[in-house]
Amino acid sequence: MNEDTIAIFPLPNVVFFPHTRLPLHIFEPRYCEMVKQALANHQSIGMFVLEPGWEQDYYGNPEIYPVGCAGEIVQVEALENGKYNIVLQGLYRARAIEEVQHTPFRMARVEVLPEGLAGEKETLQQAGNNLLANFRKLCKESGSLDTGLIEGAGDPIEIVNNIAMHLPLDLQVKLELLLEDSLRSRASLLEKIISKQLAMFRWVKQYRRLRPSDPSVN
Repeated sequence: MNEDTIAIFPLPNVVFFPHTRLPLHIFEPRYCEMVKQALANHQSIGMFVLEPGWEQDYYGNPEIYPVGCAGEIVQVEALENGKYNIVLQGLYRARAIEEVQHTPFRMARVEVLPEGLAGEKETLQQAGNNLLANFRKLCKESGSLDTGLIEGAGDPIEIVNNIAMHLPLDLQVKLELLLEDSLRSRASLLEKIISKQLAMFRWVKQYRRLRPSDPSVN
């Protein structure tokens, strides 16, 4: 089992994926110290989701969802009062095994979870291309999603994980996508989600034509 020791940055609603980028504004003193030490020691930062009930112990060490994503700082802007703007590049999915430090910030020993690519390379590129094409259609239909968030992605791993990260979904759905070991299965789940959303938009558009031009007419 491949292991690593990383800093833990828990948030209530951010699900991070490998091969994606995440901009963050760091302002809490403990996490400013985390960034400072990560930069000095070339250390990874793990983004984990807080378990329900975290509000009662936010400034302590509330429970975290066991699987998150480790990333490296690829951009940094030091601000006044020791605050930072940073960008994390996702490296690998991480399963928390044991916390080894609680203050001034949390650190944990984690298991490195590789992306499941065995026997999938030949079909992944086509799956990625199909997924990206349907995501573009969804962006056009919705009028609110932005394809620019993922247009730079060319590798199927980048395509699948960037869509998983940027597509507006319930938190639990995103966590289930992160937990999925097979990248091909993750792509398949996303394809089904996007297909359902496209069908909904088309259904609404179809019946919108029947709406009277004069709203006072029943």
